[in-house]
Amino acid sequence: MPAPELVLWPLIGLAVIVAAVVDLKKGAVPAWVAWPTLVVALAARVVLEGVGSVDQGLVSGLLGALGCAAPFALLALSGPRVGWNDVKLLLAVGAGLGVPRALSAVFLISVVGAVAAVFFVLLRRRRSASVSATEPKPLAAVDSARSIPYGVPIAIGALWAMAWVGPTVSEGDEMPGAHLELVDGGVTAEEFQQPAFE
Repeated sequence: MPAPELVLWPLIGLAVIVAAVVDLKKGAVPAWVAWPTLVVALAARVVLEGVGSVDQGLVSGLLGALGCAAPFALLALSGPRVGWNDVKLLLAVGAGLGVPRALSAVFLISVVGAVAAVFFVLLRRRRSASVSATEPKPLAAVDSARSIPYGVPIAIGALWAMAWVGPTVSEGDEMPGAHLELVDGGVTAEEFQQPAFE
């Protein structure tokens, strides 16, 4: 049976890229991407790992979904900058990544989202400055005219989380007694045993 990452990460990657493109074109993350991705991610976790625990299976997917979406649900409640379809997409991302990768995604999506917010505010101010004097448009109206296309930060942050954390790699077949683990881009050796010579 394939490792969960081999099934879930391409699914999440494709979903966030499609959502980002649609968000840029139409101004909203499509629910038709978010809901099916969430259902397929959770179903894949059950098939590949069963009910599981905090770091695997359905339990990890559910906790990842809640952990990834909850902070952004609070933002959606407080204002129009993050929409509810963004939150639905974040549920799918968290379900696909599971714990602890979903927590990394929350941090990275927040960082990218903050940079995007600054970029869009500066862009809108520049546009408002170029409005002719005969047709003045208040700055507040320009700033609130369209929310930030948050599908883009979600896509960048989710892909970054998958690339940054990386899957675990075991090489026990090539060197008995050796275990190599890829952690945050670095390789560490654990339980390395030199073969005994007589």
